[in-house]
Amino acid sequence: MSAHGVIHILDSVSGKARPLKLTSDKLSVNDSVSQASLSNIESSLTSTLLVEDSVSQISLSNIENSLTGTLMVEDSNAQSSLSNIESSLTSTLMVEDSVAQGSLSNIESSLAGTLTTTSAVTKSATQIANSQSVISGDFSSSSHNCSSERELVIAGTTTDMSNNIDIWISNDNSTYYKYGSQSMYPDSSGNFGIALDCPFKYIKVKFNGSGTVNALVMGSN
Repeated sequence: MSAHGVIHILDSVSGKARPLKLTSDKLSVNDSVSQASLSNIESSLTSTLLVEDSVSQISLSNIENSLTGTLMVEDSNAQSSLSNIESSLTSTLMVEDSVAQGSLSNIESSLAGTLTTTSAVTKSATQIANSQSVISGDFSSSSHNCSSERELVIAGTTTDMSNNIDIWISNDNSTYYKYGSQSMYPDSSGNFGIALDCPFKYIKVKFNGSGTVNALVMGSN
């Protein structure tokens, strides 16, 4: 007979412990109290089964990997319920907890103003010379305020095709300075023009010959 651990039971008649002899490796429990106890043991062991056998561990690991991310529901009622849950959650998150709402509100406030958008382009134009009769040394009859503009274009016509037209700038529309070597040179038809960046506030032009001039300044931000 193979060696087994010896189980003793209490003889209710003699009051002595007697060895329990089994004819197989199975123990059948018919007593309802014992069955209940074994059931409690089974419940307590649920999810706490420790497997030390390496082959069994590998098998359980393979089962776990196969089930990861996969839940197969074949019951039509359960499938319908899951579908309803998915539809209800689509694009919708309802937060009723006041603390969570406060946190989300703080996040929203922190993000406010951090989204850069492109505003509409603002443009302006000034007729600085309107059929103006000029002689050498004259300035255009008007100036253009480009304080809020980044770039501008000067364009016009003149009856004097021989002399260049200089650009003058100012910070206060009172004292003007020649803008470096920036000048416009009329073509053979008397047309002139130039495109400029404008870090200055005001601009006008100065003529170096006699003629009749039309000039327009157009700026944008």
